[in-house]
Amino acid sequence: MANVACLEALDLSVIRNILRSMINEHWSVAEALDEYDIPEELRDEYEALIEQCFLD
Repeated sequence: MANVACLEALDLSVIRNILRSMINEHWSVAEALDEYDIPEELRDEYEALIEQCFLD
């Protein structure tokens, strides 16, 4: 279980860094995922997590 918690914390850390880079570099979500070398099979999951961070 500790490994799962570590992976989730790592994902959130990466998401936080991606969001920071999107703001600082004026990147789109796709550009940020490319820059952070997020694998294609995880992109939908990351995009969904990033989308949750934005207000309507």
